[in-house]
Formats: sequence, structure tokens, C-alpha cells
Amino acid sequence: MKKKNEGRKPWLQSFEKKWQRALIMILCMLFIACMTISVLFGIDLLLSGSQTADSASDTSSASGDALPTEVQTVLPLSSDGGRSYLDSTLFLGDSNTVRFMSFNDEDGKTYTSTQNTIAVVGMGIQAIDTLECEQLSSGTFTMTDAVPILQPERIIITFGTNNLDGKTTDPTSFITEYAKQLKKIQEAYPSADLIVNSIPPIASANDYPKVTIAQIELYNQAVMEMCGQNHWKYLNSYETLIDENTKYAKLGYMANDGLHLSETGLRALFTYIRTHAYITVDDRPQPLQAIPEIIGPLTTLYTVNPLNNQSFDAQVLNPSSQETSQAAASAAASAPAASETSCPAPASEAPAEQTAVPTASSVPAAAPAPTADTSSTKEKQQ
Repeated sequence: MKKKNEGRKPWLQSFEKKWQRALIMILCMLFIACMTISVLFGIDLLLSGSQTADSASDTSSASGDALPTEVQTVLPLSSDGGRSYLDSTLFLGDSNTVRFMSFNDEDGKTYTSTQNTIAVVGMGIQAIDTLECEQLSSGTFTMTDAVPILQPERIIITFGTNNLDGKTTDPTSFITEYAKQLKKIQEAYPSADLIVNSIPPIASANDYPKVTIAQIELYNQAVMEMCGQNHWKYLNSYETLIDENTKYAKLGYMANDGLHLSETGLRALFTYIRTHAYITVDDRPQPLQAIPEIIGPLTTLYTVNPLNNQSFDAQVLNPSSQETSQAAASAAASAPAASETSCPAPASEAPAEQTAVPTASSVPAAAPAPTADTSSTKEKQQ
């Protein structure tokens, strides 16, 4: 009879054979090893998840809640910036911008004046830093050179119409040239906020077969993306001028030629500009440098329209508040409901108090119009 092992632990007493005891010990060790691995692996996952969450939180905070590029770039609806917002803005552009100085707002004042507008009829983006079009008492300057002299708080620039050809489906050449020109303005005076306005739509009936809504929308999409890539703001005024049903400019918003904004269209545009205001801390170097006397832009440097190769109509070269639009008259007759971004109709039809716009009488009338093909423009490396 075997002697009872007094030192044996009670739980093993039922296993008399050595192999049984060894098997039990091995199973226990395996169990302990599995539990240890499980605990360690679980802690690692927990720590990893926490770090990932913290990293995501930090990234979100650093990127301003990680808003999509379009939301960050496109100016949203804001409170009305008022007349002071317009007066502290420098407007750059082509013939539609020239019209800003020729039509009245609801207070009987022209939307802009020679003091805060540089615009040339028929001008394309390729001429921004080459065409001397702004007259000051100290000389005549390109838009790029005039900006640091005028020292504006912000710039709203509207170009692109005269670069349309109705057939280009790849806006790369246009955008490359536009971005190059805008960077030159920014480098010349980095203290000004740069706002790029969309190309306006055309009316369904227009005098310019080379201009199409499809290309305008394609170019506007590219302009918005360009703004996002360069941290500029995009003013999507196109959305207030377009009729979503017809996909053309709203009835009455364009003049007789179907390309230039009518008085009604300008009202809608400037309501949109004022209610999509971009006001930041004024970081211009103080005190501002003395500004030479501003004579104004040479608006009629070109006499040939690049969109149809014909001489400009007198009403385009020298727009007047007395201009009538058949489309506007038709719209008034049908009395459509006003859009929520449109300004109320003026109380009277008194002529605008015009700001005298200097003309380019010293420039030969045969000055060539800018070509709509920006791909032929010689690139200047920055």
C-alpha cells in the first residue's frame, strides 16, 4: 500500500498518476499564458484607440473643424456689410465692372466710383499685370502696380468673360494664367484680402455665339477650386443671377446684348456682395502711405470686342443709367416675384449722379483687343 504524500496539495490528491498531474499543470500554464496575452493585447488596443481618437481630435481642431474646401472657400451668407463695405473695397474687372460706376443703388449713388474701381472694357486676365490702365497724378499704372499704391482693405476681382471661346472643355490654361496674375497682386500688396468673383451668366438670347453657359459653369468651378488651393475667397454671385429653371440669367438681369448686367442685375449683384461680406482685421501697415490723386481707370483702351471681333457698341464703352433693357421691360410687365437676394426697385427713375470716367483718348482707337486664348500668353515665372 502506497504511503500518503502529506506534502501534496489537496486539489491534486485525486490524481494519483504522474502523467495526470503533469497534464493538469501544463493545462494550467497554458490557461495562465492565454489570459496574460489577452489582457496585454486588450490594453494595447485600448491605448491605440485612445491615441487615434486624440489624434483625430487634434487634427479636427487644427483644421477648423475640418470643413470641406468648398465650405471654407465660398463666402457664406452674412449680415449686410453696408455701403462702407463697398467703399473700402477695390473692384477690378472688365466691362461689367465698368458698369458699377454708371448705375445707381437705392440711395441714388453709383455702386462704385473712380476712387475704388479699375476696369477696362474688353480686358482679359492676361492683361492684369501688363495693361497700364489706372491714371493717378503720379502716372499710369497696371492693376498689379496700382494696388499697393491704393492700399485697399480688400479686392473683389471679376474676370473671365473675355477669355471665353465657347468650346474649351479644359480650363487648365485659363486657371494657370489667372492664378499667376492673382499671385502677383497678392505679392504686390499682401495686406489686402483677395476675393475672386464668379463669371456672370448670359441671357438665353444674346449677341455672342462664342459664349456658352456650359463653359461659364466649367470655368467658375475651376475658379472656385483655384481659390481653395490658394486660400483666397470665392464670391459665388453666379447663384443669385442664374435662373435654375432655364439655366440662363434671370429675366431682366441682362441688357439687350444678353452679356452685360442691366440695372436690375446690378441691384441683385450688389445685394449679394453686401450680404456675403468678408470683413477681417485690418492689418494694413499704419499709417497708410499718402495716395496720389486718383484720376481713374482708362476704361476704353480696347475698341474691338474679343468675343465677336466687332467694334464695341457705344453703350458698352460708355454705359448709362438711361439704358433700357427689353428683357427688363418684359420682366416688369410680367411682374415676377422678387428673389430673396434682389434689391427693391428704386423709388424714382431719376438719372444717376454719374462719376466722370476718364477715357483713353490718347490711345489709338485701333488698339488690339485681348485674345480669348490664354494658352498663347507667355508665362512669366514667379
